[in-house]
Amino acid sequence: MPSLATTPAGRRVLARLRGIGPFLQGSLTITTKRCGRPTCRCATAGPLHEVALLTWKEGARTRTLHVPQALREEVAAWVAEAKRLKHLSHAMSAAQRAFLRRRRARARRGR
Repeated sequence: MPSLATTPAGRRVLARLRGIGPFLQGSLTITTKRCGRPTCRCATAGPLHEVALLTWKEGARTRTLHVPQALREEVAAWVAEAKRLKHLSHAMSAAQRAFLRRRRARARRGR
């Protein structure tokens, strides 16, 4: 009895899953805000400061975390990898469902 890992679709998805690097679920957004210092240029009419925020859900609550300037690119890559992992997970589930449907149809014909 062949397993899903031996089907062509399953092998392709598993090969792509092996290439997944560090990942982080959430959304990275770049926005602007005032820093809160009364002597800063942003307190009056000057431009606001750019900040990167990572947001994610914990239960029913949305959590937010400031991402330092030095880590923005790395965190963006982690978030992209999480999206890639989610896509591959859906692809693997679709391949498994197709495999099960074929097995069920083959079993019904064999009755």
